[in-house]
Parts: sequence; structure tokens; C-alpha cells
Amino acid sequence: MKMNRTLAYGLACLHYLGQNNGGAWNQVADISRFQGLPAPYCNKVLQALVHAGFVESQKGKGYRLLKELDDISVWGLMEAFTFNGAPEAQREEVPGKLYKKLRDEVNHWLVGLTVQDIVEMMKEEESHKGEGKKAGANPQNGGAED
Repeated sequence: MKMNRTLAYGLACLHYLGQNNGGAWNQVADISRFQGLPAPYCNKVLQALVHAGFVESQKGKGYRLLKELDDISVWGLMEAFTFNGAPEAQREEVPGKLYKKLRDEVNHWLVGLTVQDIVEMMKEEESHKGEGKKAGANPQNGGAED
């Protein structure tokens, strides 16, 4: 499955807000700078997250989470960026049937997976990469790798 850039940016914004939320408001400039995202696009993504009900915004204050990352399903996030813009089919023709089948299958596979699960998987993967680098060090050369 090819990841939509907007979905990736949405995950990054939610990750930042989850790490820096604590009820505090976060500015777009801070979120975009920390995550390395273009500020205008970051703002657009955050507005979509507001529309989906995951984040709230207040003019002059910024953005903050409305839901904990454990309460945001990956399916819901994908719907916020992927499926919600599709027009309703007037008749149940082949494109509509295919779209409905795709939607049902994606929902089936992503039930129960939350944004927090993705964050934890990323942390675990980074931890394993760090352990692999340490294991490759040669103690005879003062810890330097061969």
C-alpha cells in the first residue's frame, strides 16, 4: 500500500501533539519545524484533523488534541485523509462496488490499530536499530566498529 503524504503528515502532527500536548496549545510553526514539514501544508493537515474531530484549534492559540492517541484509530485517520472526499455514487456501478469493497477490506485489517500503536512500533524499531549498532561495535578497538 502506498502511503499518502497527507496521511504521513497527519501521523507526524498527531505524534507531535501527543508528545507535547498536556492540554497546552501548539503553534503550527513549532509543529512544522519540529517535524520538518512545510508550514502551509502542516496547517492544511491540522485543519483536516480538526474536521475529523481528533484535534481542536483556536485562533491565536494553535492546536491541541481532543482525543488521546490510543483513542484515534488508524482507520479513522485514513478516512479523514483518504475516503471522505469521495462523492457518493448515484448508482451502484462497478467503481462504486469496487470502492465499497476496498473500504470494507481496509477497515477489516485496521480495526483496533491506533495511532499510539504506530508510535510505539516506531519507537521499538528505532530501539532495535540502536541495539544493532551497539552489537556491531568491536571492544578491541575501544568500541569502534570494524
